[in-house]
Amino acid sequence: MLAWLMERMRGASELRTDWPLQQGAFFNVHFVERKRSPGLSIFNNCRSEPVPRYQARVLVHLRPSVLDPAGEAARAAASRLGVDGVERLRIGKAVELELEASDEAEARRHLELLSDRLLANPVIENWTLELTQS
Repeated sequence: MLAWLMERMRGASELRTDWPLQQGAFFNVHFVERKRSPGLSIFNNCRSEPVPRYQARVLVHLRPSVLDPAGEAARAAASRLGVDGVERLRIGKAVELELEASDEAEARRHLELLSDRLLANPVIENWTLELTQS
């Protein structure tokens, strides 16, 4: 067994000297820049009519069944600061964004996709959406 392992190690060291990596075949040292369209996408809009812009606010908060240690710590700190009467305090986040869409239904569909898959963790968080046209 040891002889076989020694043979494999010797074979590997022999192969290592022939790797194309040392000859520069795997990595191109010259950076090739990709061709990109000039300007921003909103300036390259070929449509003559303006695209409606929507403002949205996504409010993300923990589900009621999930404990909120940060909220409990903030509630206790409020009591220590002399603010009495705070019975319940939960911490969430608000995400504000603008997007362009052809109509409100498309904007809502995009925002729901973002909220479900990117902005909120569906296992422990709920979200609500506020959408207005700007």
